[in-house]
Amino acid sequence: MDLKTRPKFSRTLDVWLSNLSRTRRSSKQAVSISVDLALVVLALWAAFSLRNGTFFHNFSGTWHLFLLLPIATVIIFMSLGIYRWVVRSSNANLFYQLVKACTIASVFLVLLTFLAPPNGHIPRSLFVIFGMLVSIFTCGVRYIWQGLFDSGARGEPVAIYGAGSAGRQLLHSFSQGTEYRPVIFIDDNPALLDTFVAGIPVIPSRSGELKNQLFSFEIERVILAMPSISASEYEAKVRVLQQAGMQVQTIPTYSELVSGTAVLHQVRDISMTDILGRSEIPPNPELLGKCIKSKVVMVTGGGGSIGSELCRQIIAQQPRKLIVVDHAEENLYQITEELSAIIGDPEIARNLFLPRLCSVNNESQINALIKNHGVDTVYHAAAYKHVPIIQAQPEQGVRVNIFGTLTVLNAAIENEVENFVLISTDKAVRPTNSMGATKRVAELALQAKALRKPKTVISMVRFGNVLGSSGSVVPKFRKQIEEGGPITLTSPDITRYFMTIPEAAQLVMQASAIARGGDVFVLDMGDPVRIEDLAISMVRMSGKKLARDTGNPKDIEIVIEGLRPGEKMFEELFITNQHKPTLVKKVFTADEQCLDWSELNKHLNELNLAAQNVDRTLLRSLLLDLAFLRQDGLLIESNDIANRLGNRNGSPVTDESEKETSIDIAVH
Repeated sequence: MDLKTRPKFSRTLDVWLSNLSRTRRSSKQAVSISVDLALVVLALWAAFSLRNGTFFHNFSGTWHLFLLLPIATVIIFMSLGIYRWVVRSSNANLFYQLVKACTIASVFLVLLTFLAPPNGHIPRSLFVIFGMLVSIFTCGVRYIWQGLFDSGARGEPVAIYGAGSAGRQLLHSFSQGTEYRPVIFIDDNPALLDTFVAGIPVIPSRSGELKNQLFSFEIERVILAMPSISASEYEAKVRVLQQAGMQVQTIPTYSELVSGTAVLHQVRDISMTDILGRSEIPPNPELLGKCIKSKVVMVTGGGGSIGSELCRQIIAQQPRKLIVVDHAEENLYQITEELSAIIGDPEIARNLFLPRLCSVNNESQINALIKNHGVDTVYHAAAYKHVPIIQAQPEQGVRVNIFGTLTVLNAAIENEVENFVLISTDKAVRPTNSMGATKRVAELALQAKALRKPKTVISMVRFGNVLGSSGSVVPKFRKQIEEGGPITLTSPDITRYFMTIPEAAQLVMQASAIARGGDVFVLDMGDPVRIEDLAISMVRMSGKKLARDTGNPKDIEIVIEGLRPGEKMFEELFITNQHKPTLVKKVFTADEQCLDWSELNKHLNELNLAAQNVDRTLLRSLLLDLAFLRQDGLLIESNDIANRLGNRNGSPVTDESEKETSIDIAVH
């Protein structure tokens, strides 16, 4: 019977229980003691009656037993801490203590009959019968008491998917509150079907039967408690439950529980991070801190999505100092506030963390920062990354993504920084737009500089979209869903790679630790995701419905707008198939063609001139030609790069003819 339709006497009982639950602790203990006194008397009388085979009524010679034994039993209960237990949290430990206390009470009854023998013969079986009865009575009353309180709980009926240890812990957590009332477990294990776990029935997860069973229990919410299953399994279960009309939520991840950022009973809605981030692997602590611990680290673009996460991860690795560079005041303010809160002590924060408002094209300021603070490692994350904007204004992409990168790289080489790492993108692979082309040219610049064997170990890390970044479609879709739609797609068949921001940052840091110079690292992004499927999943996860499914125009619509200028249907991670795994799982190294610096520098000067003249047609053409190496010149094949790089301990080039040509770009 539903809790809201209880008969009147049950509501009266609920009121009485509610009032009792709000009384003082001492009053509740007095009630428990009174009940136990009565139960001991009842158990002793029942023991005499059962042993004699008739109702016991001869109290003239046994009255002292009925007086002293209840008092002694209550004292025994007190000494074993029985009355310190909250009855609503009764469990096996309490019942074990009760049985032990009742056994001691039976022994006391034996002693009492010897010290003050009653009139007539006392059979020895009386003591055993009393012990059993008083154990049953005291445990039974507490079990019923707990059941009465639980029956008054008006939490929402929910199903827990997963009857394993996580599901059982979640059930226990919910039993302490009133928000949720678990009524069934769902599990895939055939051995658990048609059984009860912690008093809760377990039903199969077969989709054909699941929907009807959930509705029969009046369940509208299912909570996933399966932290160890794969991403594909997780997504499949979410999809089946959503198709059944259920609101699906999940428990915090193990990392959230261990870090203390969440507790088990804090269930939340499913997010794309829960699905796409389930394939994450634990980082190697030694590699994670190799280029950071006790070193001076600089992060450009430190207020952006990847840059700010790098800063968070770097602070956790105990650098000597972290310098955060960003040209956007608001971004720099936000990461400053966040890192200051993480560090805690203002004095330590001032010495450990240095925010600087600066453009990566400001050569003098970048050089001064690196030189004056003795920077050991640079993570260069500053870049323009929105495809339509840079396609319309390619000169801005050239200015920041190419020459801004060169400005920071040259300063790092000049000041003999130990490690320089460029954050690149999958859009640099066979680019069809100016943004991707500028990132590919930046990669070529790093490869060309690395061939000259400077003391700085130069590497780049290439990966796809990260969930939640300013360039990702996820925040855009989330906002459109919150506003009731429509969701705008460029194409129903377009695909993209996705990774969580924390995992991407950790892999970048580990990749930098194994770099030898000129490395093109590529992150394993898993399988590409259809953007339309992503949008559909996000709608269902939000608890809303698609107009195409319901026919209701008030539900969320998906509108196809067509590809934007320069946009690709799918992204790639490797230019060639010549790549191999590294010591870091999910990190590959690619062997790719590049240009000698003297040859590349000629083309950079052409780009510089076209950018200064804001000749966008020419600029787009030059960018794509250079990105695809459609140039006559000193092309270096991938199998020759390793030979050119040679031993990392080799001497850097010092020939005057090979010194860097200073490129001074001024775009208006």
